Amino acid sequence: MSSKRNDPRLSRKYKEVRLKALARDGWTCFYCGKEGKDMTIDHIIPISKAPELAIDIENMITACKSCNSSKGSRSQGVFLERLGRLGRIQSG
Repeated sequence: MSSKRNDPRLSRKYKEVRLKALARDGWTCFYCGKEGKDMTIDHIIPISKAPELAIDIENMITACKSCNSSKGSRSQGVFLERLGRLGRIQSG
């Protein structure tokens, strides 16, 4: 996001939806399976590519800080392919 002032992630609505997504996912990283209260939200379609989906719970998944940082603004498919090559995808 280019402007902090217009960043939808600072809104009350975003914070409410974020907590719902974290609870829905059991506070477990979608990518590596790590569990804990120190989780972030990853946007399946990055905000930089679809800002209108920033507050859409269907575009949110729980991710640990490490996985979310590694994914960056890559699409989920590209990132999952990369994780598979590195052997980091959770099994089961």
